[in-house]
Order: sequence, then structure tokens, then C-alpha cells
Amino acid sequence: MTSALLLAATVSSYAQQTPHDASTVAPVWRTDVTGSFTQQTPLIRLVPGGQATAIRLTGISNIQYLDFGVRADELVSQATLELAFTASPALIPIRSQINVFLNGQLQQSVPVTADALGKLYRTSVSLDPKQIKSINQITLEFVGHYQNICERPSSETLWLNVDAKSHLSLVKQKVKIANDLARWPAPFIDTFTNNPTVIPFVFAKTPDSETKKAAAILSSLVGKHTQWRGADFPVYFNRVPTNGHFFVFATNSSRPAFLNDLPMVEGPQIFMMDAPESRSDKMLVIAGRDEADLVLAAKALASEDLVLIGDKLRIQDFKESPERQAYDAPNWVPIDETIAFSRIMQYPGQLTSRGYAPPPVHMPMSIAPDLYMVGTGGLDVNLKYRYTKPEGGDQAQLRMRINNYLIDSVNLSSQSSSGIREMRLPSFNGPLATSPSEALALAAQNDLSFEVVYRRELSEGSPDNCKSVVLLPHQMEIDPASTMTLNGLFHYAEMPNLTLFTQSAYPYSVYADLSRTAAVISKEASAEKVTTLLNTMARIASVTGAVATKLTVVDQASEAALDGKDILFIGEMPITLPDFKKENAEELQNAIANSLKGEEILQPEEVLFSPDGGVGAIVSLQSPFDSDRTVVALLSEGQSGSYLLNEQLKSPSSMKTVAGAVAIINEQSIVDFKVGDTYSIGDLPWYHKIWETMSNYPLLLVLCALICAVLVGTGIFYFMRLWVRGRAK
Repeated sequence: MTSALLLAATVSSYAQQTPHDASTVAPVWRTDVTGSFTQQTPLIRLVPGGQATAIRLTGISNIQYLDFGVRADELVSQATLELAFTASPALIPIRSQINVFLNGQLQQSVPVTADALGKLYRTSVSLDPKQIKSINQITLEFVGHYQNICERPSSETLWLNVDAKSHLSLVKQKVKIANDLARWPAPFIDTFTNNPTVIPFVFAKTPDSETKKAAAILSSLVGKHTQWRGADFPVYFNRVPTNGHFFVFATNSSRPAFLNDLPMVEGPQIFMMDAPESRSDKMLVIAGRDEADLVLAAKALASEDLVLIGDKLRIQDFKESPERQAYDAPNWVPIDETIAFSRIMQYPGQLTSRGYAPPPVHMPMSIAPDLYMVGTGGLDVNLKYRYTKPEGGDQAQLRMRINNYLIDSVNLSSQSSSGIREMRLPSFNGPLATSPSEALALAAQNDLSFEVVYRRELSEGSPDNCKSVVLLPHQMEIDPASTMTLNGLFHYAEMPNLTLFTQSAYPYSVYADLSRTAAVISKEASAEKVTTLLNTMARIASVTGAVATKLTVVDQASEAALDGKDILFIGEMPITLPDFKKENAEELQNAIANSLKGEEILQPEEVLFSPDGGVGAIVSLQSPFDSDRTVVALLSEGQSGSYLLNEQLKSPSSMKTVAGAVAIINEQSIVDFKVGDTYSIGDLPWYHKIWETMSNYPLLLVLCALICAVLVGTGIFYFMRLWVRGRAK
């Protein structure tokens, strides 16, 4: 599949966008807009947190917030909320309603009519496009009534379910913005919406290793900004992408044809220019005298220390930052150090919750993926909190969870509105959890949540003796001065283990600037293979939060270049797989090792199976140049195989369940295998290594226990014999 088709497939998979007839579009109040298209997003994707599976409103939990953003280079001319819901059949029609707010302003009150009770009902709510900003919030407020007097807000008959078919429809136009680098990272990188960023990379011809390195640095910079959203980088040689903003690389001696009029440069420079034959798209030109200047320009932009203003930047007297230390990735919580919550928070107000039933607050926490916990280790939390006092005979309880498992809870006093609590995650022996099914265990990516639950008895009374109840909204705040400490953990991992790579980019993420990583990619690599390199760099940066400024890129494997490096190998499948089974996976792993060492690759004797659509593969093995280093090979069979592989790599949340040493990607599924020799990386103490070995081989543990019993028994026997002889004398 061509890069253009890959770009089109990427965009269409995340949002339905259809061209609009100009006669049907609401008039706009701007003259610098072009084109028109409709974007539809399911409401379930707009629930904060991104993990909601349903929207249910009740008498107590009667408000739902929905967040959405608009790109800096887009303008909304028409907005419609297509609402589908099922209301409780016990509701009183008309008196029950749904109020829709946009950024705090009431847009429409939708009455729950008799036709809407007990069945799926659809309606449309128009939103004022002039109130839409870069970051927006829709509020759904449910006002429900089931009887005329003596209602109980907690009644089970007060409910309304918002159906998954509900969606937000936005009619948008592209805005022509000025060529001003001060807008960076806009308009190239999208950080306002939840959609992935798609940025084509344009080269004059197949790039050499230095140009690939410059592109890899820029793609990792994009990944740092997009984080969990994902990023994709279609590659073009000497032609303009069909649509969208793009990056282009040009030297004085090698530049795309559409940049022939660009003046010769006297050093590394960055330009923001109008894309050819486009009324709104922009291109970021990375220019230099030679390829070394391109690398320097990319590093300078990634440093974020430069003052960006105007349409071009000339880079002078740039000093590179020193190499990062191991495990100092900005996104990771360090071990054996007390860290305040304020260092982990992502935005102000993240740890505040309000409402009649305040929802939990969430705080993501990432740690190094190769941590190994022993019996004395754990997570200690010194929690400081504030809350509204429970009224009268009410009760309130604070609960802390990690990855949705309860860690601790405490009953809150009605005499105070604040408190301090020491909480601790129970320790365990072994590596971090890699699956949500592993209870009460830390993982590489964790979700700490805190919730205050209020309990109140509400009585309806009777028509003759009605008891009115006034519900006051509650508020809970976790103090950002609260702290956590990870202690008693070691860095140790059994390899090869693709789970660590797909979830946390391990082992490359250990040195976040990739100073211990070498990428091996052919000098004549296809556009799809270069895309694989760029997507992988962005995926690693989304994990670490750092840019790959120290990456090494080579076009041939050699001991001199790869000794002491973790290797990222990108290329074609070295053999044709006869079938998706363990024996073939082991042959593929051996073929990669032989290829890196320059040895002959033996094909399987008989090819029984060859997929028409091509396949992709991810293979991990021990480096043939350094026993403490790892190779991860990203392989594909033709353009279709590259497409399948890149579809997985572009999203940081994909392939989370991949395990073993070899993973085969086809159109239907991903099949993984545990093959090859194992090895370990890390500094686990010798006595824990013995225990780790014993725990993996129970029969060996039984044998050692028997040997110990024989030795101890023999010693006791001889001691008793000596003691008896001594008494006899």
C-alpha cells in the first residue's frame, strides 16, 4: 500500500470525515477558511479518562462531562449533538429533562416525553459554534422526576442511559494561518483532540543514515507531544503529499523539486512555509548545507530552548545537552526517592472532584518496566486530603485504588474536613504485572485513583407526612503535597520478552535519549521501512517523554558500530514463513541472528504457506555482539506487511498483550511464540537470583530440599555418634 493510502486509512479510522456541499454549510464569520468537512465522534470517547464503557445518569449522579478539542488550524461552523438515550419508564414526562451545556452555557433543554420512556429515543441538539474554543466541555445534566411529591433522589427508578450510538457532529473548515514558528508545535502536532497526529515526511530521495537520524529525532519529538494519542509518519520521495501539513528535509545539494527556489543556506535552518498548491497546509522545512546540518537542526528544535518567532530560524552556537542517565526518563517515577504528587500531576485540578456523588480522581503513574520487587519492597503513600464534612448521621469513606484494586480505605470524621493517612501497597516477590488480572501488583503503567464515598439514608415519607431533603454537592481534594516512595525494588528482567518492548519500549527506554541504541536500516530502505523507523521512535518517546537525540543510525551491522548498543533492526522478512507455528518462529529468530553476523541465511526446505496479504513480525533475541544487550527486529513482507506492522506501531496502546520472543502480525490477529535461549539483564542480588531460579523450576526446589534434608540428617547422625562415644569414654 502506498504512503498516500496509508495516510488516508489512518485518518478515516479515527474519525468519519465527509466532504460537505458548500450550500448546506452554515455561514462562517471568517474569510481565511477553506474547504469543508464533517467529523463525527462517539460521545463515549469524549468521557474524561478515555476508558468509559457506558454513560448512566441517576438521581444522585446526574451530571456527565464530555471533553473535546479543536485543532489550531480548524474552525467549527456547525455543531450538533446527536443524542440517543433510554429513559426509565417510571419518569414523569416533560417534568423530566436533559439540560445540555457547552462551556457552561445552556444550549438546549431536552424534555423526556412519553415517547422516550423505556425505549431508545433519538434527538438532535444544536450547539452554538461561536462558543467553541480549542478546548471545550459539554455537560449533560439529568433532571428526573418519578412522582409529584415525596421523591427520593436515590430511588432506583431515577435513571437515564446515554446510548453508544450518540455522537458529536462538527462541520469544520481549514483555517489559513500565518507562517509563524511561535505557534509551534501547532499546526503540525495535534495536542487539543484525542486523535492521532499524522505528519508526512518528505525527502528528495531515499535518505542516508544521517538524514534518517534527523527524521528519527523529529518523529520522537512528535511522539513526546502526542503521548498516548499516537502518531503516524507516511514517507514521500520527491513529491508533495496529497493533503495535510508535512515536514520536508533539504540540503544545498539534495532537495525535493518543489524546493528548487529555496535559497542556499549557510548553516542549519528551519523554515515554516506554505505548502505548494494548497490554500491552508503548511510545511516545516529542515534545511542545511549537508546532512550533518539536518541533524543539528532537528536537535536544536527538540531542545525547546530556542526562541521561535517568525517564519524562519537560523541555528547558531547550539550546544547539545549531555547524555541522560539510566532510568531518568521524564515520564517515570524514580525509585528510592520521595516524590510529591505535584511532580506527577498532568494539569491543575486533576486531584479535585465535586458533585452529589464525587467521581474518583485519577493520577497515572509510570515506572521503569524492569523493576523487580522483593519481600521488603513496596509503594508507600503519605496521603493528605480535604473533604466536605458528612452531615448529621451521614458517613463518608476515603478509598485508594491502584489499577482498580483496593489498597486501603479510611472512615472520615464529621468533626474535621482534612486528614493525613499512611497507605502502603502490599509487597510481592517478582517482576511487575503485565496484565490487569494480576491483583495488587505494580505495573509499568499504573492508575492511582482516590474516591470519597458518602452514605446517606433518604426517606420518601408519605403524602401526609412528606420529608423534604436538600442535597448539597460534596467536594474532595487530594493535596498535591502528598508524597509517594517506591523502595526495595531492583532492576532485573528475563529476556527476550516482547511484552516489555510493546508496553514500555524496553530496553531502549532505559536511556531515554537512546544513547545506548543503534538502529540498523538498509541504505536503500523503502518508504514504508522508513515509516517503521519513525513510528517506532515516536512510540518510544511517548513512553519516556524524552527525544531520541543520541540515537545511532547505521545501514550495515558491524561489531564496531553495535557493540554496547541495544539494536533496533528494520528490514524485510529474511525467510518465507511456511506456517505460523513455533518451529518457524525459531527459524526466523535464528535468521535474524545470522543476518546481523553476516552469515548465510537458510530458507525452510518446503514452503507450505505464504499469505497473499503479507505479514509483519517483531522478533527479540540476545545481541550477538554484547551478551548484555538486546535486538528487536521489526520485519515485514512487502508493502502490505509494512502497512500491517505500521498500523500496530503508530498507536502506543496497541499490542499490549504480545508476549514471548516472536510475534507474527497478519490481517486477522497477532500470534506470539516463546522461543530461543533466555538471558537476564539487571542487578538482582545473587540470593534473589537463586530464589527466582527455584521458583521457575519446582522440581529443582524439591531436589534441593531433599539434598538439604540429607545433609542436615547426616550431620545430626554423625554428631550424635560422636556425642554417644564421648559419653561412653
